[in-house]
Amino acid sequence: MAHRTHRITAACPIHCLKAVLSAMAYNRLALAYEAPFDPPRTVGDVLKLAQDDKLNEITGLGPRRISEIEAALVFAGLPYRHTDPP
Repeated sequence: MAHRTHRITAACPIHCLKAVLSAMAYNRLALAYEAPFDPPRTVGDVLKLAQDDKLNEITGLGPRRISEIEAALVFAGLPYRHTDPP
């Protein structure tokens, strides 16, 4: 049986990230616990939240989990650029 891989793109539904994130990071992200915005539906939504520095507004996502999500976006080859605040 051939192993098929799936390329993660911004258009993918968020569940595509389930394979590259820990259960803790994925579940918090997918449900956006207590965030002032709707849960992300696509990988592109996650990318936008990361670029807008809004992942920290999700309860349960601390620096470690946020770094994990950012690394997954980079690993997927998405145009994620993190800039530290001045």
